[in-house]
Amino acid sequence: MAKQKDRNSLHKKLLLVWVLLAVIMAIAITGTSISIITHQIRSDREQAVTGAAKLASSAINGDYVNGWLRDGKDEEYDAEFEMLNDILHNTPHLKYLYIYQIKEDGCHVVFDTDPEEAGILGEVQEFDEEFGKYIPNLLAGKQIETIESKGAFGWLLTHYEPIFDSTGQCVAYAGADISMESIQQYTRNTVMIIIVIAAVFLAACIIIGLKMSNNQHKAYELDILLEQQKRDKQLIREIIESFAKVIDMKDSYTQGHSTRVAKYTAMLAKELGYDEDTVEDYYNVALMHDIGKIAIPDSVLNKPGKLTDEEYGIIKSHTERGYDVLKSISLMPDIVVGAECHHERPDGKGYPNQLSGEDIPRVAQIIAVADTFDAMYSDRPYRDRMNYDKAVSIIRDASGTQLTPDVVDAFLRLAEKGEFRAEDDLGGGTYDDIDNIHKNQENDN
Repeated sequence: MAKQKDRNSLHKKLLLVWVLLAVIMAIAITGTSISIITHQIRSDREQAVTGAAKLASSAINGDYVNGWLRDGKDEEYDAEFEMLNDILHNTPHLKYLYIYQIKEDGCHVVFDTDPEEAGILGEVQEFDEEFGKYIPNLLAGKQIETIESKGAFGWLLTHYEPIFDSTGQCVAYAGADISMESIQQYTRNTVMIIIVIAAVFLAACIIIGLKMSNNQHKAYELDILLEQQKRDKQLIREIIESFAKVIDMKDSYTQGHSTRVAKYTAMLAKELGYDEDTVEDYYNVALMHDIGKIAIPDSVLNKPGKLTDEEYGIIKSHTERGYDVLKSISLMPDIVVGAECHHERPDGKGYPNQLSGEDIPRVAQIIAVADTFDAMYSDRPYRDRMNYDKAVSIIRDASGTQLTPDVVDAFLRLAEKGEFRAEDDLGGGTYDDIDNIHKNQENDN
């Protein structure tokens, strides 16, 4: 009885430690995700307001500014005003766009695109108190930093860009104000999603901890313990599969992608001779390979048409963000390298760390083949899936450069048997190369 009592006490302590660790991990994941998302949104807005101000500055001919202020509007003035309106209406979240000549007595209005309270050409407006420390530099025609303010006009991010005449003299500033009001609602909604995910993760950890604790009571019953371990593994898989569904729900273009990649990864691992436990682990790792996409803004992840270089860089960052989310999970060490390294290439031209050859973790090598195949052999809103034989030939051609040779060989062996062919595939699908598919996507949108 005394031993049983001690064993029960030990089990309770172990369960408490397990729950505390789960709580810490859930808090860490939530805090990291919120920090990443908030920083990214602010960075996007800052780049947008800076770009709008620079574009407006380059659009205005500085040699005309003093003439407009002295003589009034002309045809050139009206054309410039229309151009500024185009910039305002085509920059998301941009609230105000204006051109001011800065003098000792205040801001002399050159252009003001505010549809409600537009300043009149030549009107002098007082300096805003929050800009007081920047006035000396503005009077001197110098560049100033982007300013964040919360005043009478709302929560704004402001950037001033100098306008020079042909002699190199600063004659005015192009000012752009971008609204930050929606960032709170967006962050609040995102936080709620993250909290729900963290709560599910925490609940799952508590359930697993309870089950582990209960199993210890019956450690001497080997058959019962083995059966319980089997159920635990199934529970872990179901939890991870639930997370994978959340990831795929985030990206409207690739529903079911994580599950298919995990299935293909398990098939390849088995063909390569790995044991059942490793195949199971690799399956779970592959399910979470795109978890970093949770931190990618919807406006970039689900953008129709071609991405800008900046937006493509944000998409690529999902590998590093996946690493940040999963790096604390020690029970499955491969789960973090699957998320971080599945876009590395044998030739060293991958990302994020430009690993090459055998430096790429084995599970990432396998996921890369599965991920590449599914990217081609799955229907998307903007195109049909690629022809099966065409997709297989592209995988074959990528051996040694983009994909690891022996994994490609295992893929080809299975492909020859039709193992990867969909049940509804009767030989159709597009024969376009990847570049043509991308062009079609841009045309469709």
